[in-house]
Amino acid sequence: MVGLIEYSKAILLDERLIENLSSVFGDRLKSIIEALRKPPGRYYVRVNTLKASINDVYESLLSRGFEVYKDCLVRDALYFRVKGPNRLPVACKVVVADKYASESVYQGADLYAPGVVRADGVFKGNEVLITTPHGEPVGWGIAEIDGCEMVKCNYGLAVRVLRSVYETPKIQNLKEYRSGLIFDQSLPAIITSIVLDPKPGEVIVDMCAAPGGKTTHIAQLTGDNALVLAFDNSNRRINRLRREVCRVGANCIRVFKADSRYLDVYYPWIKADRILIDPPCSTIGVRPKLQDVKTYRIVKALADYQKQFIKVAAKIVKDGGVIVYSTCTITPEENELIVDYAVRSLNLKVDEQPIYIASRGLNIVENYDLLQRFYPDAHDTSGYFIARLIKKS
Repeated sequence: MVGLIEYSKAILLDERLIENLSSVFGDRLKSIIEALRKPPGRYYVRVNTLKASINDVYESLLSRGFEVYKDCLVRDALYFRVKGPNRLPVACKVVVADKYASESVYQGADLYAPGVVRADGVFKGNEVLITTPHGEPVGWGIAEIDGCEMVKCNYGLAVRVLRSVYETPKIQNLKEYRSGLIFDQSLPAIITSIVLDPKPGEVIVDMCAAPGGKTTHIAQLTGDNALVLAFDNSNRRINRLRREVCRVGANCIRVFKADSRYLDVYYPWIKADRILIDPPCSTIGVRPKLQDVKTYRIVKALADYQKQFIKVAAKIVKDGGVIVYSTCTITPEENELIVDYAVRSLNLKVDEQPIYIASRGLNIVENYDLLQRFYPDAHDTSGYFIARLIKKS
């Protein structure tokens, strides 16, 4: 691809972005990118304490033979150890999955029809090898429908995965998941809602709420006794959010379809005690990452986009109110420099977080030591950033 460099197999970064990240991380950048290709060693789920205690869910999983562990630092978090890498059996037939589906299959998920790109000559019952669009094998299993149906259908199981490169439990098949007792979330995502520290009786806004992990966690942390206003601007994502809210049984959440960059215009009555912003970002920290293309131009455009969310948040939060800003990327433009903009231009100040389990921010802004960064090579999590801000009176 012209202008792009194959930094790590199919992870393509342009030269400007590599130079920019190298100026921050130096030679360590290579190990960060390499770590992104593997899933974290722990697969986390959050126990929904609105419906069950952590001990009840823990004992239920143990009784059925699952190797599950309580996290020693984060309340309500359980994790499974990720196994692998595994060798895959040989198969004559190949099913090509899209980027997102193949990355899920890579760590044990079944393949569903919407994620199938190509399945030439595949028939129901065939043993098939599942690959990424660039041909990297991610799983092996049995075709549940003919290949021609896989590429036409918008729903349904395409391949029952029997062997994957990495193994995690098929969480969505568990009765605990179907009953709304657990929500699969990364550890940094769980920490983000804890950093927000929501309280019963408060008005709390989640500006980019779907698919609902943090939204439902906020409801859980308040005992379902706050008013949680959840916004997203995609019909598909809104539908997913509503399903998740219903599944976990959170009654304090109100879901709205809206562009959160204009909440002050369309919802002038909102005066929030706390606001969570987890905006669209370059997702460079997401794991596992088998295929990606990123340019510095994309990063800069996203940073400008993210500023629009935090600008509105500063308008609708009460004096003394809390704003938590988080991303699943590692670029300073989308993280520390957004915080710097908020402090210099929006009457906000950086606040200490109630829990730190990772590294502090980059030493390129004031109060960087109050920020929190997760690194895939150092913490075995996704690459992630969290900032907690207070609106000055």
